[in-house]
Amino acid sequence: MRKIFNMVIVCLVVAGCSKEAPESNMSELGIVWAPEATAAQRESIRQMAEDLVEVEGGTFYMGVQFTFPSMPGFDSTTWTEQTPVHQVTISGFRLGRYEISRKQWYDIMGDGTGMDGHYTIETASLPMEGMRRDEVDTFLARIEHLSRLRLRLPTESEWEYAARGGRNGSTSDRFSGAYYSNEVAWNYYNSGGHLHAVGLLKANRLGLYDMSGNVAELCSDIYAPYPAEAQTDPQGPPHWENDLMVVRGGHYHSNDQDCRVYYRGYASADYPLAYVGLRLVLVATND
Repeated sequence: MRKIFNMVIVCLVVAGCSKEAPESNMSELGIVWAPEATAAQRESIRQMAEDLVEVEGGTFYMGVQFTFPSMPGFDSTTWTEQTPVHQVTISGFRLGRYEISRKQWYDIMGDGTGMDGHYTIETASLPMEGMRRDEVDTFLARIEHLSRLRLRLPTESEWEYAARGGRNGSTSDRFSGAYYSNEVAWNYYNSGGHLHAVGLLKANRLGLYDMSGNVAELCSDIYAPYPAEAQTDPQGPPHWENDLMVVRGGHYHSNDQDCRVYYRGYASADYPLAYVGLRLVLVATND
């Protein structure tokens, strides 16, 4: 009986048992199934497509500072500045409502990838973590091969813009969707030291879950100092120092500071990214 109950919970949470995306939406996204695509792979890819959220373009101030109260990006409660605070204009894009789950990852990749190498009924709806960057590239390529659905990692500026709530976001929200972390983020103080199923806490203003906490999220940018000048759809530099990858949002072992919408982290692309997962963006037709 306990096993059946657990399966019901997993299905309700997001792990892939929700309704299929309408075929009209599949057609709009250009999805055409490869003959070898399994039922489980189609189900997971349909779920990724259904969960894409429209993020309207706009302009915001990226970064944070605690020195000048009258200037953009001021937060007196932050321990570290992410400067220079600079203006960024973002074009509209479509971003996943949830972090990629273990079931979605292993349906596409099969066993033997990531740190755990497999999933169970009990872990299916947990966010995926612990993969290398080359495995992420393979994951994206396989989705495209199986369905022609083209997805990518968000840029760092797209990630922060969406975490802040997009053009209607609140500058008072230190975390993605709230002033206090416990409303929206699984972190050191409330996680119990382990991951939680995606989508259990409050969403932000765009309907995005877990942008703060649970697992940190990989971005496409190389970690480098911020520019001072205004930017439009920045992609980050092609190289800088050790070519570390930007990660955002903090994770279930992070303190409050690391889960804030402006906090920047980094990780090596050459090793399994412990505590790091991913959320995906639809590739625009003109990309």
